[in-house]
Amino acid sequence: MKPIFSAGNATCCTILSVFGVIFLSIMGFLFSIPAESLTHTTNDPEDPAAVAKACFTATAFYGFMILFCGCQSWLNKREERAQIQLQ
Repeated sequence: MKPIFSAGNATCCTILSVFGVIFLSIMGFLFSIPAESLTHTTNDPEDPAAVAKACFTATAFYGFMILFCGCQSWLNKREERAQIQLQ
């Protein structure tokens, strides 16, 4: 199987996705407990549980991207090794 993305693009996407998972997990946790220091009031946003759910949904998407881009990086390394062995 050939990789879809180059090694640099796959690595960059993996790193950005890791930071996205970390950041969105923290934000989702803080919105799930109405953190007054985050929203500056207890009334804004009107439904912090919905905001937390959206953050966790985005976290799941970024988790999928970590897996996908990590596989792309692995495929690039495997293809590079195969080319070296052929020469």
